[in-house]
Amino acid sequence: MKIAIVSTYKIECGIARFSEILEKNLSVTDDVTVFELPRHELKLSFGATKEGSERFIETLCEQLKSFDAVSVQCEYSLFSDDIRVSVERIKKILLSNKNSTLTLHTVINRSTSADTDMPSLFRWVTSPKSAFKTLLHSLRSTRSAKAELHLFEFVKKNNIKIIVHTETTKEILSQRFRLSNVHCHPLCYTSESEKNQYVYEECRQELLDKLVLDEDVKLIGVFGFFGHYKGFDYAIQCIDRMPRNYKLLIFSGLHPNLIKNSDSSQIEYLLGMAKKLKVLDRVFFMGSVDDRSLYRAVAGVDCSWLPYREVGQEASAICSEVSELSKRVIVSRNFAFIDYMKFGLRKQYQFFEIGNIEELKLKTMFYDRFFPEPSRSDGVVNHAELQAAFYKKVVEYVPAGIAQHQANAKVA
Repeated sequence: MKIAIVSTYKIECGIARFSEILEKNLSVTDDVTVFELPRHELKLSFGATKEGSERFIETLCEQLKSFDAVSVQCEYSLFSDDIRVSVERIKKILLSNKNSTLTLHTVINRSTSADTDMPSLFRWVTSPKSAFKTLLHSLRSTRSAKAELHLFEFVKKNNIKIIVHTETTKEILSQRFRLSNVHCHPLCYTSESEKNQYVYEECRQELLDKLVLDEDVKLIGVFGFFGHYKGFDYAIQCIDRMPRNYKLLIFSGLHPNLIKNSDSSQIEYLLGMAKKLKVLDRVFFMGSVDDRSLYRAVAGVDCSWLPYREVGQEASAICSEVSELSKRVIVSRNFAFIDYMKFGLRKQYQFFEIGNIEELKLKTMFYDRFFPEPSRSDGVVNHAELQAAFYKKVVEYVPAGIAQHQANAKVA
């Protein structure tokens, strides 16, 4: 079967990593081609032109016609700076091949309306600047929500297959938006053979050697691009409350948009906090690392923290990765992490309430009392193969209306 994957590719991005893994595992049995979505071709903020972007999309659509199935990995910002333009481009791509599947990595709408929330008269009088900012944010949110609603209408009309990463989102799309071909599978990244490359003891020793640390230290890891919602500030505050042999390793780099704008404010904020709390000697900024180094770090730390705030994520790549590879896992109780853990792919983990650093401290120090033999994945080891089998089943399935259309076309 000739399968095309349309996605960002080979850059520092969870979706790019996901697509590379999907390509590798589907290629075991099928002919798979990845069509990259380069920022410099599609986004004005990265030097693209409107005319050049449209030519790129037209060429892409023409190429996709010859494939048996097309899988589009959708994060709206991959297709344009403007979500309305992104939706129109996604629709064109989906129409280029009758057997198209759309994987939604972000879902904006949780209701069928996209009304703008207006600040009250009292707020306009007492805090006009704040009210104006709130109005602008609401208008932007409304614009994004309306654009996505148009995409849902298109998906429903054309009976497009949808893949999401949580049962909650599947229920919302199926019941609230009446989309008929919605499938669900968690993000997965590693196979059994790959896990065997990331042995805790070996990876931990590698980290100790790099940082010239003693054997008795406890290594805590946090991961992902710098950003307020990642909760790295909570991690630094928490490490300040823990014994001195606990060390915090921050594996993080600037997001491409921050690099483009020369915005290092998050790094400066965290450095300032660590300095103020006098824990700079216990906080290690490890920088941005390649996929293999990231996985060795996840496998090598004594405990992985994901202290994220709630931002409405549909799913989280790093949550899947630490759950598959890390010896101990503690995550904030936000909706994305709750939904992921419902799949039961990992039994041994701890939640903590967002921002409650005392709870995070307690559950870190006494983790092994809850789980005397902590282990990763709890026997569910072939994550990537399970995911590939799921995708193969979905892309092979042709909805009844489309199947009849294809049959009529062959007769004609």
